[in-house]
Parts: sequence; structure tokens; C-alpha cells
Amino acid sequence: MRTLALTAILIALAFAPVLAAQDSSVGETAAKLLERVGKRPEKAWDYAFALRGMADTEEGSALVSVFEEGLDHESESVRMVCSHLTLIYGTPQLAYETWGDLLESEDSAIVESVAMMITAEGPEDEELIERVRMVWEDSGDLTPGARTALCEVLLVSEKDDLALEQLREFLSSSDHELVGRAALVLSERGYPHEVQGRIDTLSREAGDIARMARIGAEVVKIDEGIARFKSGEIKRKDKLIESEVRAIKRHYVEDTFVYNDKRQPLDTPHLLENASRAMARATDRYAAFLSQKEIDEMNQDQEGLYVGIGAHVAVDDDGIIYVTSPIYEGPAYAAGIRSGDKLVAVLGPDDKRIDLTKLSLEEGVDLVRGPEGSTATIWVRRRGKAEELKFEIPRKLVHVDTALEEMLPGQVGYIRLTRFGANSAKDMKESLANLRRQGMKTLILDLRDNGGGQLSAVLDIADMFLKKGDVISSAGGRYGDWKGTKGPWHSSGGDRDARYQDVPMVCLINGDSASGAEMLSGALKDNGRAVLIGRPSFGKGIGQSFYKVDDHSAYVLKCTVFRYFLPSGISIDRYDGEGGVSPHIEVKPNLLEPWEVYAIDKLRDSETLEAYLDRHYTGLKKAEMMKLATFDGLDPSAWPEFDKLYAGLNTKLARDDVRRELRFALRTRVQDDRGAEYTQNFQEDNGILRGVKELFKKTEEDPLQVPEYKAAMK
Repeated sequence: MRTLALTAILIALAFAPVLAAQDSSVGETAAKLLERVGKRPEKAWDYAFALRGMADTEEGSALVSVFEEGLDHESESVRMVCSHLTLIYGTPQLAYETWGDLLESEDSAIVESVAMMITAEGPEDEELIERVRMVWEDSGDLTPGARTALCEVLLVSEKDDLALEQLREFLSSSDHELVGRAALVLSERGYPHEVQGRIDTLSREAGDIARMARIGAEVVKIDEGIARFKSGEIKRKDKLIESEVRAIKRHYVEDTFVYNDKRQPLDTPHLLENASRAMARATDRYAAFLSQKEIDEMNQDQEGLYVGIGAHVAVDDDGIIYVTSPIYEGPAYAAGIRSGDKLVAVLGPDDKRIDLTKLSLEEGVDLVRGPEGSTATIWVRRRGKAEELKFEIPRKLVHVDTALEEMLPGQVGYIRLTRFGANSAKDMKESLANLRRQGMKTLILDLRDNGGGQLSAVLDIADMFLKKGDVISSAGGRYGDWKGTKGPWHSSGGDRDARYQDVPMVCLINGDSASGAEMLSGALKDNGRAVLIGRPSFGKGIGQSFYKVDDHSAYVLKCTVFRYFLPSGISIDRYDGEGGVSPHIEVKPNLLEPWEVYAIDKLRDSETLEAYLDRHYTGLKKAEMMKLATFDGLDPSAWPEFDKLYAGLNTKLARDDVRRELRFALRTRVQDDRGAEYTQNFQEDNGILRGVKELFKKTEEDPLQVPEYKAAMK
């Protein structure tokens, strides 16, 4: 019989019961199992599996002699099993000699099994193959399984044309089983197209041969797909993935699988979708295969527009979704949602309350979202409130500003650009105009933690700061619009309302400044336009475009299509260049010792600071406390009853560490009260302070003449 059948037998053995040794001697137990093989030959391979389990133990080496002695047993079934075990654990040549003897058995099942083992092992033993030939030439009285198995041995080991012709002749036989088994061998051994029709017919029938025909057909398809893939001929429409999907669905242990921490049905759509995702990620970590939902979310992110309640959320240590901060122009803030509120339930589509405390962040967000104009009914748990609070929040289109500006002391303009979205150039222009109206003399552009975005936004914003003709970047790829070298892109010098080429500026970057942030900061550096301060950037010097997979699919491929270069001509991609944009001035973050991190976490969890603010950030005292949130001079004594607070903490943290944490907690409350977030925290930010120093150098002024900088820079 064919190798496929032997494989099926061995797979079946995996489900046979493993017999534990009851005797003190492993050898005695093995001998008893072999005796059972002689009495129940139909269970021969079940006992063989149990014997293999014993042979694989520490005491198993003692069984080799038992197996070899069994080669002389009176039972052909015992000799067959022992030959198989001797081949694995003992002397293969002894197994070959036994196979030669067993080939002359009058039991077709023995002949078939031996032929299968010879085909699977492929021994280079001329005497054994000659005995196969002798039996084959006189095999007319054997069963179809034995006859085709003997042909397969000769076809595989000798490329015997006579055996091949014999199999083809079998196809014309009136014996249905002989026809089926011959077709299976020809299909597996390189002649599938000759018997494709017969295999298709067989696969629709019932019984063992039909089952083997279905398996064999899938094996042939996979083999062909692999061969064509290796030769470079395979196309997207080829059936390799389709065949793998069918094989997985047939053989996988469960009817679901886990992908990206989410359990999914083991069906064709989910398997194909995730295979496509894996294929995209195999090219690089930025490529992706995106669903319509993911595309919509990405477009919203790029446009800075969201339909929802307007709140930033995360998951706390207890796994509960909470509001890190509301979007202050959004409906959630207007309805009364505040920072720190824990979302515990939402009203579902069927008007039933759904518990959010046991759901993941993604699941919870999906339930809170909804179509524009609908209402989200949400229950929250708030610190200091015994009862849950219920809010009915209209879902609206919320704009998220990507360029956040603030005027620092000394007429230093500050803009934090969070990403390069569809509206970022417009946001930047508005922020610059607002700062200019306030009398901006110099500018800090903060690109820290900016992960990039749209190329067009990068070019438009660079236009605002670079002189006409300055090179921004160039790019190159190998397909379509990106084939060869594109660019270089030059600055147009900006329009009349967006000319800031002469404003002294610095640019802040760090290890999370990536892609578009690196293109812009690199252009500012190479053109001598700004001093770069901070840490080396991330090192993503490649860009992606989006392509529909086909006309009938909602999926989109995000694919890397170009590599960009700074004006100096270098690639900053960490895998093929300098590894990021290097700042002119490196400023390292203030790192805490492990014990300090632990002590700060303990302080935050204790809610002592919140209790302090409950007492002091209230009534008429709010106005004075708001001033401390903006600037406290890094002076603990500026805080009411600070000494009493610090003494009651019994902490190893320095007074200034406690002051800083207290101020952070206060700023969250002040943001909620004033309905606007703080864009920066210059008094605690070494990067901003170093930027201020560099800007004052450009204007030939002394920052220490400004009281706030004098206190912060001491």
C-alpha cells in the first residue's frame, strides 16, 4: 500500500491506549505485548505503538534484544511489528532481511504492510528490492492493496516503467478497489493529471478509499503549490493558501483559534484574513492588511475627526476602563464626564445594561461608539461618590486639534504637534497665527512622541519654516509613482499668511519621533533652520501607501512603497542608514531609581494627594491653587500646609518629588475645571528649558531675567 496509507495508520496509532508495564521487568512486559500481537494480529499496530512508548523510556534500551529476538517468532504479525521496531531502535539490516521473508507471505495484509514500510524507508538494498520484484511479478492472487503497494515500491525506488504501466493498466480493471488504489498511487507519485477525474469521483464516495482520495487530492495541491512557489511561478490566484485553509479546518484540534488575543471561529474568512495579515507583516513591521473598520478608524485618526462621545480612555490595574481625560470640546465633557471616571456599564442596543468591567478596552469602546446623532447612556463610578452616576451623551463629530499652542514666559511660542494628519497643516497655521497675535518672538516646535502621518502634511508644514528652494526631502522606490527617484521636494517659501522662516526656533525630538517627524526635523536640521534638542529619533525612513486588494473586497493593503532621504542624502532608517535623526544637543530624561518608582506608585495609590486637594482645591482657594498648577516656582513652601502633608507621608521620597506629584494631580483637576488641557510643563521639562536657553542665545538675552526661568533653571 502507499506511503499515505502508512501515514494514516501511524496517525491512528496516536489514539491507541498506551499499556503501562505491570511487571517488574520491562522486557517481560514487552514480551507479553508481542504475544498479544500474535493472538490479535488486527491490533498489531496498537501494540506496536505501546512498545514504542516503552522503548522511548530510560529503560527502553533493554528492549532492542527483545525486538530482534521477535524477528524469528512463528507469528508473521509479531515479526512484522518487530521488524518495524528493529528498524527504529536496532540493526536496520536485520529488519530488511525480515521484510524480504515476509514479502513471500500468503497473507496479503502482511505483504501490503511490508511494502508500505519499504516505500516509506527507501532502503538502498538491492537484494530486498529484487525480492519485491519477484513477488510483484507473481502477485495476481494478492489483494488490490498489496498489488498496488508492490508497484509503488518499484516506482519509487527504481523508477520502474513496467510498474508504472501496470498501475495504468489497473485503471481499466473491473475491480473498483484496484482502480481506486492505483489512481491514488499515480496521483501521489507524480501523475495526478492522468487520474484527476477518477480521484474527484472517488472523493465523493464513502469508505476508506474515498477518505484517502480526499486527503491525497489536498496533498497533491499543496505539493504543487509549494513547487510553483519555489520556482517563482505562483500567483495570488493559486490555491496554496486555499489548500492550507482546508487542511487546517480539517485537522485543527478545536473549532476556534486565538489571533491577537481574540478568539475567532475556525472558518475560511477568518483564516484567510489573518493569513493575509501575516503575509503583509512578513515584508516589514509597517505593512498591514486592513479591514474596513480599521480603515475608517485610521481615516478618522488622520483627519482628526471622530464620531463618538469624545474621551480618551485606558484600562486601570483592575482591568476597568477609565477616562484619562475628556476631549474638552466634545460631548462627554459637556455632559459632565471628568478625568478618572470609571466606565462600569453602557446601555446596549436592546436597551439592556451591559457590564463593562469584565470587557477588554476594545470591546468596551465598540459598545460606547455608535452612529452620529445617537445617544450613549453610560454609568460611571467616580472617586468620592457612593452611587454610580448616569450620563446620557449625544454622539457627535469631534475634532481633535493636532497642533497645541501656548505662550511661554519671555514671549517664547510653544507648539506641540501630535501627528501629521489631514488637518495638521491647518491646525499648525492657526496655532502660529495665534502665537503671532500674542507677540511671539521665538518658537519651540515639539515633535516628541510624534509618530508621523501624511507626507503632504509634512511638506506643507515644512513650507512654513523653510526658505523658498530649500530641500525638504527626496524619495525612491521601484513601482508606479515611486519608481526611481522622486523629488527632491523643495520648499515654496509658504504663502503670505504662513511665513515664519525668520522666527528663531528650536525643535524637540526623542526616540518616539518617527517617520514624518523625522523628515521635518531632519529638514530643519540639514537646512540650518532650527537647533534640534533631545534624543535620537526612532529611525523610520520608509513610507507606505494604500491599495485595494481587489475590486470585490473591502480590505486594503498598506504597503511600504518608498524610502525617503534627508536633504543631506542619507537614509535615517535604522535598518539601512544612520538610525534616526541625531539632535544637535542631547538632553537625557531624568530617570528614577527603582525604589523611587515604587514609592511614587505607592503615593499615588494611597490617594493621600487627592485627599489633600479635596481640602485645599475648593471654594475661594481654587484661584490660588490654579496659579500653582501653572507655575509653582519648584517651591514646596508655596503649597498650603505642605510640611504637614509631607510629615504624614512617612516616605523616603524627597520633598520636591512629592511637590511634583502633587502638582501633577492638581493639573488634572484644573484641566477639567477650565475645560482645556495643559500643552506643556516647562518647569519640569529639561528639553523645553534647554530650548529656552538656546532661543535666548539667538536673541542675545538672558533667560534668568525672566522670574519663571530663573526659578526653573536654578
